[in-house]
Amino acid sequence: MDGIGITLKRGIGSVTFAKVADSFAVRMKSGRARRGQTLSAASAKALPELTHLMTLPERMDLFNMQDAKQLNATMDDLRATPDVDVVSHVYRLDDSPASTVVPTGSVTLQFRPDTPDKVRQKLFAEFGLELIEDLPFLAHGYSARLTRMSRDNPLKMCAKLQQRPELLSAEPDLAFRAMLNYVPSDTKYREQWHLNNRGDLMGLQTGADVKAELAWEISRGSRDIAICVMDDGFDLGHPDFGAPGKVVAPRDFGQQDGTPEPVESDDNHGTACAGVALAEETGIGSVGLAPRCAFMPLRMSLNLSDQAVVSMFSHALDNKADVISCSWSAAAWNFPLSTKMNAILHHCATQGRRNGKGCVILFAAGNENRPLNGTKDGRVSHQGFALHPDVIAVGASNSLDVRAGYSNFGPELACCAPSSGSGGRGVVTTDRRGAAGYESTDYTHSFGGTSSATPLTAGLAGLLLSVNGELTAAEVKRILMDAADKIDTTNGQYDTSGHSPLYGGGRINAARALQMAAGVAPPTTAAGETLAMEHRVNKPIPDMQTIEDGIHFPVAALIKEIDISLDIRHSYIGDLKVSLITPGGTEILLHDRAGGGIDNLSISLRSSQEPQLFASCLGQSALGAWKLKIADTAQDDAGVLVKWGMAVGY
Repeated sequence: MDGIGITLKRGIGSVTFAKVADSFAVRMKSGRARRGQTLSAASAKALPELTHLMTLPERMDLFNMQDAKQLNATMDDLRATPDVDVVSHVYRLDDSPASTVVPTGSVTLQFRPDTPDKVRQKLFAEFGLELIEDLPFLAHGYSARLTRMSRDNPLKMCAKLQQRPELLSAEPDLAFRAMLNYVPSDTKYREQWHLNNRGDLMGLQTGADVKAELAWEISRGSRDIAICVMDDGFDLGHPDFGAPGKVVAPRDFGQQDGTPEPVESDDNHGTACAGVALAEETGIGSVGLAPRCAFMPLRMSLNLSDQAVVSMFSHALDNKADVISCSWSAAAWNFPLSTKMNAILHHCATQGRRNGKGCVILFAAGNENRPLNGTKDGRVSHQGFALHPDVIAVGASNSLDVRAGYSNFGPELACCAPSSGSGGRGVVTTDRRGAAGYESTDYTHSFGGTSSATPLTAGLAGLLLSVNGELTAAEVKRILMDAADKIDTTNGQYDTSGHSPLYGGGRINAARALQMAAGVAPPTTAAGETLAMEHRVNKPIPDMQTIEDGIHFPVAALIKEIDISLDIRHSYIGDLKVSLITPGGTEILLHDRAGGGIDNLSISLRSSQEPQLFASCLGQSALGAWKLKIADTAQDDAGVLVKWGMAVGY
């Protein structure tokens, strides 16, 4: 790599781009350039020896040069070629080849809300940008492409734009590599120990399961609830997916058609993931945790871009997906999400579904035994997708009810679910049919990783919404965590509020979660009792004004755990300052003008995940008047406090 890099803000983080000295990417105005001869013919010059490496999203073809000294001259020749649209350097975000990214020639801009249209238009002209579209999920946000009038490449341009006072953000759209989080190893229901573990075979521990049979007494799912699985392809001809009304709104974002069947020889991962979540009851083979839920299969390319991610989640949003399961992550270790990706995830999680209660979005924590956000062996780890505050990050336990040694960890982990792991057994699930699958029997016995744990948890989310469709996405996340079993208490590093960096809230318990959703059983904590109170107020938040609302907590008990949930509708949450005031008068700042022009604030804050935030009230009496104070601190936008609530464990 070229040692000279450029550092840019990206979402809530920053990344340093280092040039790859011997590679470039090119996009033709029409067609593809998959051979060096194609480029030589287009440029009417004999170019140096080129090797085509791969095709990335946005029709970007990646080439390697045998003689790196000729890179810049070759790129200049191609830029002068009329048939070539974009020529870009290739960059890495760290020392790993998996961190390779390519600017696609487009940028995402978010203006401050008070910026006049004339100023916006002048900036577009100054930088030679052509408007592609207004972004409906990002307030004052636009997608734009560079033109021949642009004097800088996307990275240098965004470095300048990020200094402009009229902009909240300016980021290059990137093509990047995704990584499936599967850990392979060298009638089926009784073999599906993750649903009901009898402990009757070596490598099994009685009860190391999700309590599926007790959960199924309440619900096996509903066709009204659609679980969207985004993955590498799906064998839709498999009997596990063949029931009437099972498959809805299929789409292939790799081939750009409506048939998300496997394309590559190793496109087996998606079929297995989908089977874990929702394989239909057929009397033969395996069964998913939510067998009666509908299935929305979205095939993706492992070469993604910012826009490709937006397109996939927009499809799920437009087609009313209720749950979205993603058993993948960016291949780069340090990968903060762009503002555009942050915004589409937030939009889906807060406004998705038919009733606008928000899609439940789950991402695999990953399988590298590293922190979700931290460092390992001097290497920065930042898994942007799993770290998104609206996402449920899922880790893995094994069939012996202890942590799977590969499972990534950290305070951001929401929960874990049974999967493969050392000393235990793999997961039995649906497989691509015939010799092309992991095995040749139409079912695999060796699936695993956080790739399996995530759709299992997604299946439970589908069951919860089948029982109570009025739950918000944030409430589903909270139930999953509150209902979980605290496994491996000796080594789990659980804090006083019951959260573990290795297991999150614990191993999911489907039976207890459904009881909570159906109102059959009250939430419990490791400490004892929990009392939850909610105030639905629909109170206006006028522009540039402050409002308050109160909840009286009736129990004189010492607080061991506290959760605060907020549902605020507002067109610019960067204007808002939200505080909780305890009965003793202590003010706890819950939200401090973050998020820019993102619409709406729907969050759940837990002392188990943010102990420092609530340190001042833990161990204090809960009795008395609690107040929520919301201040709108800037002009032009107003909103509504729809509801807020608190749950105190004591």
